[in-house]
Order: sequence, then C-alpha cells, then structure tokens
Amino acid sequence: MPGSEQHTASHRPSGRPAPETNDEQALDVRTRRTRARLREAVLRLASEGPVEDVSVADLVRAARINRTTFYKHAGSPAAVLEQVLYADLDRVRADWLADAVTAELPVREIWERASGALVDHLERHDALYTAGLVGRRSAVLHHLLVDHFTASVHALLDRNPGLLPEGEGPAAWRANAHSRFVAHGEAGLVEAWLALPAPRDRRLFISVAASALPSWLAVRPHQD
Repeated sequence: MPGSEQHTASHRPSGRPAPETNDEQALDVRTRRTRARLREAVLRLASEGPVEDVSVADLVRAARINRTTFYKHAGSPAAVLEQVLYADLDRVRADWLADAVTAELPVREIWERASGALVDHLERHDALYTAGLVGRRSAVLHHLLVDHFTASVHALLDRNPGLLPEGEGPAAWRANAHSRFVAHGEAGLVEAWLALPAPRDRRLFISVAASALPSWLAVRPHQD
C-alpha cells in the first residue's frame, strides 16, 4: 500500500540506501545475464565478418533475447562491440597511465609494457580484429581504436601538460592534434601487424611501437 511504503521510508536512517528487494536482485541477475549473452554473441559474429555486416536481428537471435531487451542495452551491434572492447582497452590504458605518471621506469620500458598489454588484447580477440582490420573491412573497428588511442594520449597530456610541444594555436587544439596524430599512427601499426601471416611475432609490434614514439613522448614527464 502507498501509505505503508511512505511510513517505512520515513523511518529509514537518512542517507542509507534501501536494501535491495528480491525483484531488484532478480532484475540485476537478468541484466548481467543479458549483457553476457550480448557480449558473447557480438564477439562471435564480429569474428566471422565486419561488425557493419551484423544486423540487430542477427545479434538478438544469437544472444537469445528480443529487440525490446536489446535496445535497453545498446542502439546497434557496433555499440555493443564498443562497450565490450572498451572495457578491456580501458584497463590497458589505466595501467599505462599509472606507469607513465609515476615515471618510475625508463620511458621506453613503459611503452614496451603498454604495447605488450595491447598485443595481449589483440591476441585475445585475434579473429575479430583480423576479420575487421585486415583489408580495412571495418571502418567502425578502425575508428574505435583511433578514438581509444586519442583519448589515451589526451589523458596523459591532462596529467602532464608539460609534455605538450610548443607551437602555433591554442593549447587545447594542439593537444587534440597531437593526440590524433599519435592515435592514427598506432592504429596503422595495429593494422600492419595484423596483416602479417600467423603466428605473428609480438616482439615486432612492441619494438616498432617504442621506436616510433614522437620525441615529445619519449621523455620522462616532469615531476612536481
């Protein structure tokens, strides 16, 4: 009854969240199960061909859910794939930024560690990246990586603004331009490495990634 619900709420300690009801707990379980099904389905379908070729109908059929449920979680199969890959790539970024900001390791070693973690990610999803990036079949996947790399360099510059090279134009524009320049180069390296015949030598990727660093990134950040 509405009255009894209001009475209960008025006696609840201020600021303490209400305990989850059985209905809320069941909803949370269903949500996690749906997300897991979507994750498995989009990774499998995007490993068979570019995600652009995966329709909503394909994905809901593979995930064993209906369209209404799907649109509560994402607007497109590409959006689902982005959520899945970014969850992994964001962990790679967090570890790299932690190393870069503390600056306890030589700069080249920091980049080699980060590049190794990126290769781990690429190898975990080898079929997906091969299907999408070899032959440039998936613009969505390419731009997903570029956006991730751009945001990563931006995050480093936010934490260490002294790294940004001097030059013409406002600092915000230069940060964006330099971040995008590095990001497109990193994405190009990913595509070049994926184009090698399997099994690919991960040492090649790591070596080139460290050697191709712009000079302004190949220095130790200033510590306050």
